[in-house]
Amino acid sequence: MRAVVVRSFGGPEVLEIEEVPVPETGVGQVRVRVEAAGVNPVDVATRAGVLVEIGLADRRDVHGIGWDLAGVVEEVGAGVTGFAPGDRVVGLVDRLDLPLGAYAEQVVLDADALALIPDGVTAVQAATLPLNSLTADQALDLLELSEGQSVLVTGAAGAVGGHAVELAVLRGLRVVAVAGQEDEDLVRRLGAEFFVPRGAELGAAVRKLVPGGVD
Repeated sequence: MRAVVVRSFGGPEVLEIEEVPVPETGVGQVRVRVEAAGVNPVDVATRAGVLVEIGLADRRDVHGIGWDLAGVVEEVGAGVTGFAPGDRVVGLVDRLDLPLGAYAEQVVLDADALALIPDGVTAVQAATLPLNSLTADQALDLLELSEGQSVLVTGAAGAVGGHAVELAVLRGLRVVAVAGQEDEDLVRRLGAEFFVPRGAELGAAVRKLVPGGVD
């Protein structure tokens, strides 16, 4: 099968497409035929060698690339329940020690790194979700806010920010969204109760909407 790998760090020209063995499925794992993969800032950082420079990844002869993927289950390993060949799934390759990333024709992941794709959602749409939405969800977990409290989301029309707005609203939080003036309609459709245009005097603008400031 084919996969995109990096053997030397640099710009897009260092990306190589190579023939590699189909990965084997172990206990608790699922092999997925990839139909779509996302491009994230971390992929650019991997390609440029930033993760090695800052000590998050070890230098190897070959680095895989790509975190987000969507596709169809090809094979399930022993002990896997909840998935079967033919299921449409979305997943996240978030381990930096793996030889291949999501940019491959087939990828093996632990079953808990996958979820079923709902009907009506394309592979391309699903592949945009894992890293950005998980980042937003984990950030909200760390805030430990209760229903009815308020949260300020900067970059609210962006990939992580947009998910943060929607997920915060689902938790019953009141959202103050900061974005470009042209994105006000978008962030309000995502559920933001308040809007502050980027470039405003942020503290004063937020306190005018939420006296005392956000939680």
